[in-house]
Amino acid sequence: MRRRVCAVAELPPGSMAGFMVGTVPVVVVRTVSGAFRGVVGRCPHQGGPLHLGLLGGTTLPSAPGEYRYGRESEIIRCPWHGFEYDSATGRCLGDPERMRVRTLDVVARDGDVLVDL
Repeated sequence: MRRRVCAVAELPPGSMAGFMVGTVPVVVVRTVSGAFRGVVGRCPHQGGPLHLGLLGGTTLPSAPGEYRYGRESEIIRCPWHGFEYDSATGRCLGDPERMRVRTLDVVARDGDVLVDL
């Protein structure tokens, strides 16, 4: 079931927002490139509210002694304990095989942002 959560103009590139869709907390991300992504808004570690966390990037694989930062506006960090989740896959960066948040389909249509539960 597809539900409207906000207008496209309310979610500028590089930002995220939290919404309740029925009884489900949802976080919608709009990356700096303009892509829309969605995840269920509770951290699987201890249920932290992901919409209150930070949206940023992460360090990328690089040579020893070199630190490259990338993936800006694609990583959601839980405000309680700092667990980081890839907004595209839902996987936790620190434990990608065991911890993840459920991803949701998000589309922009006719000026609205719609989430599919």
